[in-house]
Amino acid sequence: MLPSDPGVHFIPAADTTDWYLPDEHLRWLTRRTVGEGLWPVADGALRELGTMVPQVIEPLARTADRNPPVLRPYNGRGERIDEIEFHPAYKELESRVLGFGAVRAAYMPGWRGLTRRAPRSLITAMLSLILESDQAITGCPIGMMDAAARCLERNDPALAARFLPGIVDDAGKHLTVAMFLTEKAGGSDVGANECVATAAGDGTWRLSGEKWFASCAHSDLILVLARPGGAPAGPRGLGLFLMPRLLEDGTRNSYVIHRLKEKFGTRAMASAEVGLREAFAWQVGTLERGLPQMMDMVNATRVGIATATAGAMRRSASEALTHTHGRSTFGRRLDLHPLMRDTLAELVVDSVAGLTAAMGVAELADAADSGDHEAEAALRLLTPLFKMHGTERARVCATESMEVRGGNGFIEDWPDARLLRDVYVHAIWEGSGNVIALDVQRALEHGALPGYLGDTERRAEGVSAGGPVAPLGGVLIDALQHLDSQLRLLNAIDDADAKQLPMRRIARRMAMLAIGARLAEQANAFATDTGSGRLGWIAARYLSRLGGEVALAEVADDSAWLQHAGALLHGGDVPVSVATDAARRTAAALGAPGSLISV
Repeated sequence: MLPSDPGVHFIPAADTTDWYLPDEHLRWLTRRTVGEGLWPVADGALRELGTMVPQVIEPLARTADRNPPVLRPYNGRGERIDEIEFHPAYKELESRVLGFGAVRAAYMPGWRGLTRRAPRSLITAMLSLILESDQAITGCPIGMMDAAARCLERNDPALAARFLPGIVDDAGKHLTVAMFLTEKAGGSDVGANECVATAAGDGTWRLSGEKWFASCAHSDLILVLARPGGAPAGPRGLGLFLMPRLLEDGTRNSYVIHRLKEKFGTRAMASAEVGLREAFAWQVGTLERGLPQMMDMVNATRVGIATATAGAMRRSASEALTHTHGRSTFGRRLDLHPLMRDTLAELVVDSVAGLTAAMGVAELADAADSGDHEAEAALRLLTPLFKMHGTERARVCATESMEVRGGNGFIEDWPDARLLRDVYVHAIWEGSGNVIALDVQRALEHGALPGYLGDTERRAEGVSAGGPVAPLGGVLIDALQHLDSQLRLLNAIDDADAKQLPMRRIARRMAMLAIGARLAEQANAFATDTGSGRLGWIAARYLSRLGGEVALAEVADDSAWLQHAGALLHGGDVPVSVATDAARRTAAALGAPGSLISV
């Protein structure tokens, strides 16, 4: 047999066994977040998903991606029908995820015997695992159902009572939901939208105009922003309406689907251009609060994006880990080469940080919904910040993971290309990086900084109080003080352009500080629970990025960590001293006060 014959030295196959049990951080963080009382239910659900996702969801996602939806504008008689046809894999995947309770669990008691709704943190843990495979269908159509249910529940009890049971149904009779925001005239500037709403005189409305990006255009219910007659220009003049696909007599509502978008990614999910032709709709909530009400949905989808990018980063890391563990180059296994270990470490750090961010906003959302005003204040900035951070890092991770697999990563037989294409949408959907930075600027101008500082400082002070990574507390506190001073100086400037110019860089740093504070806090708790310094080393390496390449090198270029690389990359016992040394190195590199104090 020649060396190149079948069965000899072939590319390692992707892992399809279990994606949950090997994920140490997901297991530990979910248990810590949901609590011991809920842990048996959470662990049972995640164990099922651990095999269901790679063995069932992944093949369906791959098939749906390769067989995108098709628009049928007319039937054989020439009648306008505007039906979107999906490959059976799309419907099967949707049914599997909804049947598992991914939406219902958050809104109805009784899921897996729970006497109350499942907390958002548990939903996030489950979805992050599903989203390791499917960004297109779980990430958008199913994410829209979740966010729309929340929007209606918070803003219109009557519509919620009527439609929520259908939206969250897990028995195959669900109502799909979409939101139509973007128009040619507006784009990111939603206040420039031109669609109009006309009162019908019977309490209902008729919508007219064009929607340029209408994802999930096949949906049963659609939330639409439109301007009532006589309303002022700009965002404050917009109302929010719920438009059904079918009228009560079963006939089609008065809107047309011009065409489906030919997209770079999320090809399995239908995005369209839609024309509203006096379409029937109900008013949602208070007419004058259309955009703020829609922001309830947008913010929910931003939390969903943080979850989606966490899942994507974990998939990028796990694909690279699996490939390099089964491949040999230049005389030794690929993941034993120092340069490759360094690349894998960056992927693992981003993956861990992404899940920490997603679970962080989910936990705050649970607290805010329970009446915690401090959590609600913190969410105002952390939701857009974590959304922006996740979308930036997920693109980097998908690119690096593809490079690790080499030429095969560029080939559609493997998951890397689909993952790379799909994660790009998150950077655009619900606000590009610049739009998020402007949102952060507005929030700061309206007094949101204390909520952010209070949440992050409390965690940093807890880190400083003692533990393996206590020096990181000084890093965080010093950086937060510098941030506060920088924002005060910026606020004193009269030039609006000068104020705006640094906002994306400031927002990026704010996200890193908030995530780093959570990582460091969790690192001390993880060491107490397990005796391992793995999370502490990851937290130190993550926070060293605050100082750029020079500071990162203080941790990354210290070759002592290589002897613990197996456990650092895959999970396992790492001496606490490894975390403490990395924390000290990071603190020293960043010049934090007390950085060399013994702990």
